[in-house]
Amino acid sequence: MATAAATRTRRRARTPEAELADLRSQVLELGSDLGDLVTRAKTEGTALAEAELAQLQSRIVELGGSLKEHGREAIDRIEETVQEHPAGSLLAAFAAGALLTVLLKR
Repeated sequence: MATAAATRTRRRARTPEAELADLRSQVLELGSDLGDLVTRAKTEGTALAEAELAQLQSRIVELGGSLKEHGREAIDRIEETVQEHPAGSLLAAFAAGALLTVLLKR
């Protein structure tokens, strides 16, 4: 139980930008691996390609779960911030809406 709390604390310490950069690098790595798989399939045959495709599919599923978890954590942090600072959150939302309105009128 203490390990799970420590993991959540470490994850919350990372900025959303850092998490997004990490996820982007993982997606790029998957793309590169898929390209390598296609190249190897052409030269080494179908059996090897099928095995590696299965590995890539499991990594994609894992990455999807990770993306979902990070998104849920981000939403949770936003909800906590709104609950802790409702007036500031309302003001920030109003300011963002006003800015968006001004930008869209141009």
